[in-house]
Amino acid sequence: MNAFNHPRATSDDLPRTGITTIDEAGLDTFERDVLHIARLFFSTYDIPVTQRWKQAFVEGETRFPVPFGATIAHAIAISIDAMREPRDRPFSYFDVDHPKADEVMTQEEKYLLRTLHAIRRNDRAQARMQAMLACEGGDTGEFLAALERLAMITGDVQTPVFN
Repeated sequence: MNAFNHPRATSDDLPRTGITTIDEAGLDTFERDVLHIARLFFSTYDIPVTQRWKQAFVEGETRFPVPFGATIAHAIAISIDAMREPRDRPFSYFDVDHPKADEVMTQEEKYLLRTLHAIRRNDRAQARMQAMLACEGGDTGEFLAALERLAMITGDVQTPVFN
């Protein structure tokens, strides 16, 4: 599995390419919360000593409806693992402590969230395309299935297609 890395830019020195504002991405509140929890897991993979996975589960319990918070956080972690496996390059992300983290996202984060967005809206073609980008052309089957299970937990998917 490949490492994660995050832009170390200051708030005045954001990269000019591959960055999208979260507003432009059209994420709803649930998807923004998924991004936040995912970033905590990314940080755990990137710098294991932080043990931010613990914070991810705690914040999952506060951001998502009771009693599903930890279950949703776990589903996010499984989805990330499924996306990491086929990738050849490191995954870029913004650390939750970055001053612009609530405003911007990397291209890779956008592919992850757009895949989830498409699955939640039953747009299979878009989900497959975004998953292919997130997985860098590698096998997307496990990633799509994992995100679909996440959407099943929330009730967004009634009839699974990828599982």
